[in-house]
Amino acid sequence: MTSTRHVASADRWVPSGEYPDPYILLQSVRDGAGRLLDFHGRVFNEAATRLMSGWGPALSTWSALEGVPSLGALGRVVDGEPSLTFEVGLRRGETLERWFLGRAVKREDGVELWLSDVTEAFAERRKLREALARERLAREREAYLGLALETARMVTWEWSEARGAFTLSDNAASFFGQPRDDVGNSLDQLLRNVRPEERAHIAEVFERMRYLPGPHTFFFHGEWPDGTVHTYEVVGRSFHEEGQPVRVLGVALECTERERAHEALREAEERYRLASLATNDVLWEWCVRDGRILWGEACTRVLGFQPEDMGDFDWWMERIHPEDRERVRDGLRLLHDSRDEAWSAEYRLRGKDGAYMDVLDRGRAARDARGRLVRMIGSMMDITERKRMLAHMEEEARFRERFIGILGHDLRSPLHAIALSARELGRRELPPRQEGMVRRIESSASRMGNMISDILDLTRARLGGGIPLHLSPTSLPRVCWQVVQELEALYPTRMVVVEPEGSCEGIWDWERLAQVVSNLVGNALSHASHDDPIFVRCWQEAGRQWLEISNPGPPIPPELLRTLFSPFGQGRSVRTGRGSGLGLGLFIVRELVRAHGGEVTVRSEDGAGTAFRIVLPLDAGAARPPLEPAAVPR
Repeated sequence: MTSTRHVASADRWVPSGEYPDPYILLQSVRDGAGRLLDFHGRVFNEAATRLMSGWGPALSTWSALEGVPSLGALGRVVDGEPSLTFEVGLRRGETLERWFLGRAVKREDGVELWLSDVTEAFAERRKLREALARERLAREREAYLGLALETARMVTWEWSEARGAFTLSDNAASFFGQPRDDVGNSLDQLLRNVRPEERAHIAEVFERMRYLPGPHTFFFHGEWPDGTVHTYEVVGRSFHEEGQPVRVLGVALECTERERAHEALREAEERYRLASLATNDVLWEWCVRDGRILWGEACTRVLGFQPEDMGDFDWWMERIHPEDRERVRDGLRLLHDSRDEAWSAEYRLRGKDGAYMDVLDRGRAARDARGRLVRMIGSMMDITERKRMLAHMEEEARFRERFIGILGHDLRSPLHAIALSARELGRRELPPRQEGMVRRIESSASRMGNMISDILDLTRARLGGGIPLHLSPTSLPRVCWQVVQELEALYPTRMVVVEPEGSCEGIWDWERLAQVVSNLVGNALSHASHDDPIFVRCWQEAGRQWLEISNPGPPIPPELLRTLFSPFGQGRSVRTGRGSGLGLGLFIVRELVRAHGGEVTVRSEDGAGTAFRIVLPLDAGAARPPLEPAAVPR
């Protein structure tokens, strides 16, 4: 079907009288099926002719009018819907030049457009809308300003010469911690928030601000009703015209916490400075990112350099002894790659005079939120003299122990001759008086032999060579029985109970274990009450051998327990058949047990008595002495 365009016919119609604003008749343009395609305009007055000058008749080409109803909206008016009211603007170039209030009314198969020029009224309405928008924006800004002042803990103030008034912002009451009615808009009322001893000075400052143009800053303190003192910073600026003050504007800020932080920082800095002056340690701070090192004042005394002459990380590394440098650098790398906080190292450092000194350097790491090392703070101590003294003391100790060892070894021969001579005399028939003297010689020689043995054991333990062992299959119960039988000759009225559980066999040194049992049982017999029994228990559990010697006597004083196994640390005299009386017995017990790869512990409590407990590996030759402390069973 072929589509054709035609313009609906309409009789000419002229409104009564001459309408002053544009009046236009829009006739429908339809296709053959009656569908609305456009409107064709016809002018009916001079105003419409001027408006449409240069336009085509088709409504779709009227681009100069902005806001014309759409084709569908006008079509609905043609179809019988009520008239349509709208606003259109006349565009000249990029500017909307005139505004019209339009009305579209059905007329046959078209609409009449009545356009009333409302440009002046629209401009007034636009001005009103803009004024309302500015007022709304001002209220919003004022609310935002009040919120910002409240959040930032500050108030604004103004001194006006014309009004002679001092004005504070609305949040002044809460800012100064006062009831709202107690904070007014006057300088006198503001000064009530200032501590009494500062009021005269602050009043003078405000007066100077009026007459001296430019910015001003000062501080004051105010006391709140709860007794707390707050610090305020006031910043103001004076404005003058023709040399006369006009007004002063400013803000007051709450800076109590800031001042406290500054005071704490000043105190910390002062403490750091005094500590740096008081100590011989060189205090330092290493900034990891740029390698800078801040050196304390003690570097002059310790290293000979002024703090400003000390360099950065690379400078420090260059002054470390070449044999120590990589070890120190590796330690710092390990700290950098880990989460550790502490670092320490001993190394040799070259001072200003070129000589190396021994230093102990310790630092604490500071890391960021991601755990990266950003800073280290530490101290460097000169330990050259201390190391020299320690080396000297160690050399003296080694000399003394060697001397004692040699002396003890050389004394054995004459002592052995004395003992043999006394034993030979004891076999002869002698007068009672001489027989007693021979027994005393033999007893003294035996005690001296024990003392020499203890001294030799001490020397072997302290010199690091260790106490020699002669390992063989050994039955621990048999060792205990033999020692107890020997001691019964010295203590015929005392009770020693041996309680073995199983065979309790292992690879140990028989003589050394007998020495351990003899020392511990002898101590128990010496310190326990005469009527208290001594218990010797041995058993095997968890692949280890356990030995316990206990007595129900009074406990060992706590102050003695701490040094019980130290050489020469005996708290009470001990006299046994085996003991030497030098206070070496328990020290030698511990060293003998450790030589076997075991450990010895003691428990002494009021009401429970004292118990020495020993744990041994089943094969001392295969063990790695000392064993880790074992959990005590049972």
